Amino acid sequence: MNNKIFIGNISPSTNEQDLRDMLSGITEVISVRMPTGMDSKKNAGYAYITLVNSDKIQETVRKFNNTLLKGNKIKVIKAHPIDQDDAYFAKRSRYFRYNNLKRR
Repeated sequence: MNNKIFIGNISPSTNEQDLRDMLSGITEVISVRMPTGMDSKKNAGYAYITLVNSDKIQETVRKFNNTLLKGNKIKVIKAHPIDQDDAYFAKRSRYFRYNNLKRR
C-alpha cells in the first residue's frame, strides 16, 4: 500500500525537521526525502514523505494543502508510484519520435 505524500513549493530554508514537526500532530513520519539542487545544498523545493499510517494521507492532504510553511504556500498531495515499465516505454517513445523527425 502506498503511504507517501508529496509536498511541493517548499521554501529553500525548510529542512527535514520542519516537515516532521508540521506533521507530528496527525501522524508519525517514517522518512523524509528532500532532494537538493544541483548547484547548492539547499532543498530543490519539494519532498516525499513516508507516513506510518496510509489511512492518514487524506487527512494530511486536507489539513496542509495550500497552507503556509515558512512563507511559501505549499502543495500537499498523495504521491503516486511510477510504473517502471511505463516510464521506460514513455522515454523510448519520445526518443523514437525525435529521431524520426530528424531523418526527414
